[in-house]
Amino acid sequence: MPTFDNVLVTGNQTIQQNLQVNLDATVQDLNVTGSETILGHLQVSGTASVGGNVFVGGTAGAAQRISSSNQPTVPGGGSSTQSVLFYPTGAANQPGVQLKGTDGLDYVLFVVVIGGVPSLGIQRA
Repeated sequence: MPTFDNVLVTGNQTIQQNLQVNLDATVQDLNVTGSETILGHLQVSGTASVGGNVFVGGTAGAAQRISSSNQPTVPGGGSSTQSVLFYPTGAANQPGVQLKGTDGLDYVLFVVVIGGVPSLGIQRA
C-alpha cells in the first residue's frame, strides 16, 4: 500500500473501497464507496458521501447536516410513548449529536436509559 506524507488533490477524489486517516482530514467534497475511518477530526466544507459507515474518533463537523440516505424501518413488537428530557446543565463534553438551536446556541442530543426505558436527552453544549 503506498504511503504519502502529503497529498494534494485539486479536482475530485473518489475512493472505491475504504479510507483511513490517522490524524485529521479537511476536504471540500468527499465520496467514499466503502467505509471511512478518521482517528482525528473530519471537516467537510462541501458534500460528504459515504456508502458505508463513518467512524470518527474526534469530531465530525458539518456546516449543514449529517444525514442517512437509507430509510429506517419500524421495528416489530409495537412501541411505547417516551419523553424528551431537557437538562439545563449537563456533563462537560457530553457525547452525542450536536445541533444548533433556533436561539443560536448548540445542543447535544443523546439517549438516556432510566430503569430500562430509553428517552431522548437534550442539553446545552
